[in-house]
Amino acid sequence: MRLYSPILGIIALASFAACGGNNYGTGPGGDQGGGGGGAVGTVTIGTGIQFVSGHNGTRNPAVDTIPIGSTVTWTWTGTLPHSVQSIGATSFAGSAVRTGSGSYAVTFAVPGTYQYDCSVHGQLMSGRIVVR
Repeated sequence: MRLYSPILGIIALASFAACGGNNYGTGPGGDQGGGGGGAVGTVTIGTGIQFVSGHNGTRNPAVDTIPIGSTVTWTWTGTLPHSVQSIGATSFAGSAVRTGSGSYAVTFAVPGTYQYDCSVHGQLMSGRIVVR
């Protein structure tokens, strides 16, 4: 019986600690792990075939959850040609195909889930923006 109380205390503390963190969840449409720690709404178009969230390090799909009215900026790196094109029912204006450096930004004024990919690489290079 003496061992039972400390074990319950440890379990309660572990459960309490697990409740911390962001409020976006880890299911579809939420932040999904990573730990880039950068600004929400920054996506690097990698030197390979990848979109990488600057906020949480997710890639292919790069997933970010942002508040309404926020801007997402995609930044090109490397020499491969890439674009940002919206796919699905909830859409936004996409970029042209580019190589080298540069950036493209979109401000999201309407809540929803916005899927995108690269017009050159399709679903091999994809991402999702959840606007709340």
